[in-house]
Amino acid sequence: MEVTRKTDYAIRLLQELARSGGGPVSVRELAERQNVPYAFARSVQRDLVSAGFVTTLRGAKGGVVLARTPASITLYDVVASMQGTPSVAVCAHDPEWCEFSGGCAVHRVWCDADAMLREFLGSKTLAGLSDTDGK
Repeated sequence: MEVTRKTDYAIRLLQELARSGGGPVSVRELAERQNVPYAFARSVQRDLVSAGFVTTLRGAKGGVVLARTPASITLYDVVASMQGTPSVAVCAHDPEWCEFSGGCAVHRVWCDADAMLREFLGSKTLAGLSDTDGK
């Protein structure tokens, strides 16, 4: 599994938003703080809104705010919403993809690796990354 640039930016923008204290922050400000190109940050913001991680507030004091608590947003959630189910091998999450998956000696290894990846990323919250709850 490779984390895409868009996913990396999404995590960094969410992390910065979690650190901001809960009030609305402009996408431009988040992008500047995390050295993310503004146009790319706007694209990521739309995906984060669609995924339910952030909401937008219009007006002079508007911006984006977290739609969920930082402790309820895991890295697994973000990766899955930005680039699909994280997996080390296609056959681990789509057995129909490979003609050998039923009798393949390494298929179980890939499935176990996926389970470990899911558990690990699922245990890392935005709050933990942002040091707001220590997890």
